[in-house]
Amino acid sequence: MSSIPRVCRAMKQLFEQEAPVLARQCGLRQRSIPLATLAYVLVLGWWKAPQSGPSALARFAGTLDVALCKQDLDHHFTERTANWLLALLQRAVQMLVCAGTVDLPLLRQFTAVLVEDGSSISLPSALASVWRGCGGSPATGGKEPKNEASLKITVRWDLLGGRLEGPYLQEGRSRELSSVLREQEMPKGSLWLADLGYWSLRFLHWLSQRGVFFLLRLKDGVALWYQGQRVDVLDLLPEAVGAQVDLPVELGACQEVKGVRRLSERVPDHVVKKRHQRLYEYAQDHGKAVSQRALDLAQWRVLVTNVPVCMLTFQQALALMRARWQIELLFKLWKQCALIDEWSGTKPWRVLCEISAKVLAMVVQHWFVLLSCWDDPHRSLMLVAEGLREQVPVHGLMKRLPLQRALRLMVARVQANCSIAALSTRPSTSRRLQSAWDPGLT
Repeated sequence: MSSIPRVCRAMKQLFEQEAPVLARQCGLRQRSIPLATLAYVLVLGWWKAPQSGPSALARFAGTLDVALCKQDLDHHFTERTANWLLALLQRAVQMLVCAGTVDLPLLRQFTAVLVEDGSSISLPSALASVWRGCGGSPATGGKEPKNEASLKITVRWDLLGGRLEGPYLQEGRSRELSSVLREQEMPKGSLWLADLGYWSLRFLHWLSQRGVFFLLRLKDGVALWYQGQRVDVLDLLPEAVGAQVDLPVELGACQEVKGVRRLSERVPDHVVKKRHQRLYEYAQDHGKAVSQRALDLAQWRVLVTNVPVCMLTFQQALALMRARWQIELLFKLWKQCALIDEWSGTKPWRVLCEISAKVLAMVVQHWFVLLSCWDDPHRSLMLVAEGLREQVPVHGLMKRLPLQRALRLMVARVQANCSIAALSTRPSTSRRLQSAWDPGLT
């Protein structure tokens, strides 16, 4: 469970105890500013104002009662500082901070509802020896190779209890299947949601053997068996728009994954048109042609799951697949509001310092999200993040107020304005999850 005393202890342990030790391990020595204070300045300063340069960070240091000029701060942006901030981020993601389960009966059927995804950040080409990218064409409007250097952020997020596994950083050229998260087991009875990039028959078999449920789109080309006969994914699909078919199938050439349901639904014409448009745009960007099979498959929504029908109806499965987009909104929040993929300088090591500090700030921000509003299923992450940035706990850190009291005031102010109003024309994901469980709820 997440609580104000627990988050206080986590912050003090991370910044005041772990930070100096990790700094010494990375070869940093203290200059004009204590290393714990430097960590506070960089992480909280970029959290409060993501566009800050050295001058703005030096002014933020003044609010922490630290006299620091921008030249002194700029001298800290070295390779050792970048390694230190990365090590501090890796230590932060090991700290277990979670909340009570959210009040959504559909999710509470499972021990956890885990959504997993990744997002890439393009880096200056000078960092290609540190974070290798995938290569690719030159970036639009510039001469810099788009993916010569890049890193990938991977996250697994529990929509039930709020726990965040990650963010983990890996090379941009790494595949989703090689994520560090593959080494971390999921609790028995949990539900795993992911996109097609994480598709692996071996992994789905591994999940089934350990009592973990999965729900994801069916990947074209995977062998499909129905009533002992191998069938094509286009077989036995509903013809009428809105019609739904739920069939028991096995997956894999040797029927490795058993006890699976294939859920298929014919989508409206306007949805098909949008899907075709995306297919043509993707093909044009990558110099490929769109196959007729891809155009045909765009007419249906096809899912696979090993959750029994007594626990999950067709409509509930669709609602849960929509909930998977919450992790996309999380990355959108980090990139558009926290600007984790933007930087103000040009020196390579300063760029890495800024990225690691901003991502670490998002981990700390998530702790406060769990404190302030996780029990509200209709919370808006955007509203909460905006409120938290305005209330960065400077007074508590400088002991003008007890830290617990400062955090309590911060949380109280954020809680007053964090819910999404009910809309009849466009219901939120949380209300769709409610109505899928009980159509009488809105």
